[in-house]
Amino acid sequence: MNIIKKEWPWPNGFINRSLTQYIVVHHTAGPQMQDVDRIWDEHINAGYNGIGYHRVIKGDGTIVQGRPDDVIGAHALGVNSCSVGISLEGNFQDGDMPTDAQIAALKWCLADYKAMYPDAEIIGHCDVAGITDRSDYATACPGDTLYNMLPDLQP
Repeated sequence: MNIIKKEWPWPNGFINRSLTQYIVVHHTAGPQMQDVDRIWDEHINAGYNGIGYHRVIKGDGTIVQGRPDDVIGAHALGVNSCSVGISLEGNFQDGDMPTDAQIAALKWCLADYKAMYPDAEIIGHCDVAGITDRSDYATACPGDTLYNMLPDLQP
């Protein structure tokens, strides 16, 4: 698959990640064909150094590179320094389904990351609270629908 690379003006540079223990799956909780630049703007306005995810999968299955794969993200408080983050556009909490194209792209991304980081565990963002033992990190992301699909998407 092809990954679209955008030229964003990262305001503060990056810190390289030395360890990758987790591949964290997210949803944007927005529309499935959201403009990725809008996600960038939302993250900048929230005080992040640009888009926090490493990859975003659009509703049509297009994969857009967020942060470079080897740097610390801003997508899962508590495990940012030891994870990569993939987010699917859409809200999968209330029964909405990822598109077939998104599922195919997610499977590809998971396999690609497992090839790069073979010991990394694939988790949903909602798993972070248990991993870190921090209830204040609890979230419904990536939504029940997508989360329940994760076991079948393992490479």
